[in-house]
Amino acid sequence: MDPWLFFAAFALSAIGLVMVYSASTWLGFHGHRDWQYYLWRQAGFVGIGLVLMLVLSRIDYRMLRRFAPHLMFTAMAMLIVVLFVGQEINGAKRWIRYGSFGLQPSEIAKITLAIFLAATLARQGERVRSFRTGFLPVMLVAASTMVLVLFEKDLGTTLLMGALTLVLLFVAGTRASYVVAAVMLAAPVIWHQILGVDYRRGRLEEFLSGDSYQVQQGLIALGSGGTWGLGLGNGRQKLGFLPENHTDFILSTIGEELGFAGVLVVVGLIVLLVWRGLAIARMAEDRFGMYLATGLSALFGLQALVNMAVVLEVIPAKGITLPFLSYGGSSLMAGLGAVGILLSISRRPDAWRWSDQRRREKPRKPGIAERNDKTGGNKTGGKKNVRRIDPLPAM
Repeated sequence: MDPWLFFAAFALSAIGLVMVYSASTWLGFHGHRDWQYYLWRQAGFVGIGLVLMLVLSRIDYRMLRRFAPHLMFTAMAMLIVVLFVGQEINGAKRWIRYGSFGLQPSEIAKITLAIFLAATLARQGERVRSFRTGFLPVMLVAASTMVLVLFEKDLGTTLLMGALTLVLLFVAGTRASYVVAAVMLAAPVIWHQILGVDYRRGRLEEFLSGDSYQVQQGLIALGSGGTWGLGLGNGRQKLGFLPENHTDFILSTIGEELGFAGVLVVVGLIVLLVWRGLAIARMAEDRFGMYLATGLSALFGLQALVNMAVVLEVIPAKGITLPFLSYGGSSLMAGLGAVGILLSISRRPDAWRWSDQRRREKPRKPGIAERNDKTGGNKTGGKKNVRRIDPLPAM
């Protein structure tokens, strides 16, 4: 397996566990009368996620290609279920709750969409350049998934899915004009979703005026950290001043307590993760592995970029977490599971019996010289017949 990818994911998860504990002590005590409430839950998520990562790294990733339609159907079914039985938090209905257990189907749907797109585009090959048989079917499935996520009032994840779809279509070789047309058609819909929904329009107005309380407190936290930070656990904005400081704005807490140096370490690890993912895509043995590794790497990079842009007040606020660092079980386990898939691709495993084996060579018939050698024929002048092995056909 790729050791640098494993190191980046493990290091980010470890830093996230420490920073979630530091950021959530005040909130845990005042909300649950337990200073370590969020620590133990996040530690459980990290443990389960690491086990899931190691398990997925040992399987043949081609199994995902074989069952991609089934996984996509299951993910879409979960997105439909959450619309009816999901719990609404902060105006969004994204979670399925059962007791203390919560599941966010959109986090699973992002990974599943990457698998389905990679499998579909690998099967289509050059047909992806055709609008009717290549581009349109992929966009219909992706758009259906995005609409379901949009019904949950999760515009940020919807935009991530759209960006993932266009990236994979472009990498697969679709016409650039189709990608541009899709962006132009989606732009009015996105603009309507922003202006037509009160709380989104309010966020846009706050961003344009610079009056967002949450963003202001996040910038205060970042600025007060200086170069080396106030020290681990010594942050002040987490004491009820910065909302969501352990989830969407975890980077502000990192900047306050670990300083600019800590933020650089985090950014460096994310860059390392994305770089190794793209390197794995370049060295993949088949199209499916290349597309899948590219899609997962793009998801990590785009999600981190959006989260950091929100914290730094570059774009309006979105409910997007920082991969491996923000508190949350669904996001963390989905991210570590995706890393496990990347590690499996980097291993270049032998094909399993139940995996998709479309690229395997058909058994080659032995050449004439080989058949004569096996039967002992064509021996003249006391000389042994030279065994000739025909070269394998080009792939």
